[in-house]
Amino acid sequence: MDNISNIFHNDLLPSLGARANQSIKLRKFIISPYDSRYRIWETFLLVLVVYSAWIYPFELAFLRHLSWKLFLVENIVNSFFAIDIVLTFFLAYLDHKSYLLVDNPKRIAARYLSSWFILDVCSTIPYQPFGLLFNKHGNGLAYRTLNMLRLWRLRRLSALFARLEKDIRLNYYWIRTWIGAAIPNYRSESLWIRYVTA
Repeated sequence: MDNISNIFHNDLLPSLGARANQSIKLRKFIISPYDSRYRIWETFLLVLVVYSAWIYPFELAFLRHLSWKLFLVENIVNSFFAIDIVLTFFLAYLDHKSYLLVDNPKRIAARYLSSWFILDVCSTIPYQPFGLLFNKHGNGLAYRTLNMLRLWRLRRLSALFARLEKDIRLNYYWIRTWIGAAIPNYRSESLWIRYVTA
């Protein structure tokens, strides 16, 4: 009976938003999605996602030529996302049917290859060198369109909010309305301003 309660506590509760047991034994080289180091890595990537979401539309709209400094920063950001692609092949996942962590490397790889892998790779490829092959400044329409694939990274924010919504330690109402709480006189603003900022 005690074993059944441990299974319930360790495997089902994390899917319901409770704290996960940090001492889950997984196969060698497999990373738990509940590991605090992996959560720090995810948070770091979210900062890079916000950077990407801001800089790439800015480049498309305002920059005619990409400076070498910005090119270098973009490639550093891309390298972190490339590392994350590799890490995802070693990241256990929660099976939504059994509520067990799957740590089988073949199943992890098959799941990732059949879901987000292609779009993750497309959003990580540095397109500017290819643009330079066909255009002197690397700013052709094809390059700019392919560069917008980097906005695919925004799906990570959606996953973050989905996780926060299920976390019983947080009040989701305040997470969703933090902008409204941060702006003084928010309720006296026009409906349009409130809609855009919320």
